[in-house]
Amino acid sequence: MPFSRRVFVQTSLVGVALGAVVSRAGAAFPKQVFETTVPGDAIRVALGSDRIVDSAAVMVTAPDVAESGDVVPVSVATDLANAESITLVADNNPVPLVATFRLAPEVEGFVATRIKLAQSCNVVALVKSDGKLHMAGKAVQVVMGGCGAD
Repeated sequence: MPFSRRVFVQTSLVGVALGAVVSRAGAAFPKQVFETTVPGDAIRVALGSDRIVDSAAVMVTAPDVAESGDVVPVSVATDLANAESITLVADNNPVPLVATFRLAPEVEGFVATRIKLAQSCNVVALVKSDGKLHMAGKAVQVVMGGCGAD
């Protein structure tokens, strides 16, 4: 079946738009964040500091046991004033930095997402508030790994 000019143009525009989005996806962080396998190094490069304090004001919710590491639900809540960002780190993932959510001043300090875990690990949430990093974590046991594991 031959393509019409309209289909070709539409497909080309979608491809260009996706290319622009994908090329900007990693632009928020330096390349070193995605090359390191050491969680502390990834945190230092991505957030500018590795001085972190444990905080009861940060709550991480995740399953104790995940049947599959492909899709693990995680939520983070904080009642810290002036929360600027919430970052998720999985210490045993090939790339420890999982996600960073930048928060507008008007929003509540809460995010919920699904992440991929290569194996059982600690999922750590870092909340940046008033220039300080506050941390809480949760151990998640993965029965069948994600991230390309068998």
